[in-house]
Parts: sequence; C-alpha cells; structure tokens
Amino acid sequence: MSLSTRSKILYYVAILFLVYSLLWATAPFPSINAPARLILDLADWPLDTFSNPLSRDLMWGSAIASGLLAAISIFLIGVIVPALREGNQGAIRTTIIAMVVWYTIDGVGSVFSGVGSNVFFNTIYLILVLFPLIGIADDSLKKRS
Repeated sequence: MSLSTRSKILYYVAILFLVYSLLWATAPFPSINAPARLILDLADWPLDTFSNPLSRDLMWGSAIASGLLAAISIFLIGVIVPALREGNQGAIRTTIIAMVVWYTIDGVGSVFSGVGSNVFFNTIYLILVLFPLIGIADDSLKKRS
C-alpha cells in the first residue's frame, strides 16, 4: 500500500475519531448527552445504564477525555498524516509508540476499574490507527528520503 493511501486512511480514521469525540463531549450537558451516555454504556458492556443520568465525575472525566481525543484527532490530521505522506520514519515510529502507551495505560486502568469491556473498543481504535502505520516497506521510505 502506498504512503498516499496510508495517509488517506489515517486521515479518515482521524475524522471518525473527531466526530466520536464531539459526540462524547455532550456528556456534561444533560439535555443533549444521549450520544455520550450511549458511548459510555457501550464501553461498559452490557447496555444497562443508558437511561441513568451521568454522575458529576463521569461528566467531568468525559469532558477531559473527549477533549484529549479531539486534540489527538487534530494532531493526526495536521501533523501525522502529512508526515506519513512524506514517509517520516520518526513521526511514524513515535505515533506507534504513543498509541501503544495509550492502549496499555487505558487498558490496564479499565480492567482494574472493572470495565474490562473497554479494552475491546480500545483494540478497535488501536487497530484503526496502527493499520496504516505498520508494515511500511523500508523501500517506500527510502524512496521518499
């Protein structure tokens, strides 16, 4: 797969994450937070708390986490996608490491918090980001240098 194709895939993944983060960001607003309640209920499978109001801590944590996800999405679009298009090995490697660190911390924390089902969804997100970054042939990177 070409670097151009990989960068397009990552661009669309980042857009998907940005939309997701904006839906999740509705958590602190009870009158419109149905999307956030669904996201949170899915992450803590099975679906059983959708109709419950969100706690202050959950609204606050969601505001922080959705803001960080939005920032990561913008970072992917503005920095990593162009770096991938150029075959920038350092940016590619750093993004892979950053995603694995996020996955590990979030996954371990989720399991120890009693929400192991969140690891399933995190695995999907990790695969979506790593798919265009992993397995880039050294030849395609050398051609760009």
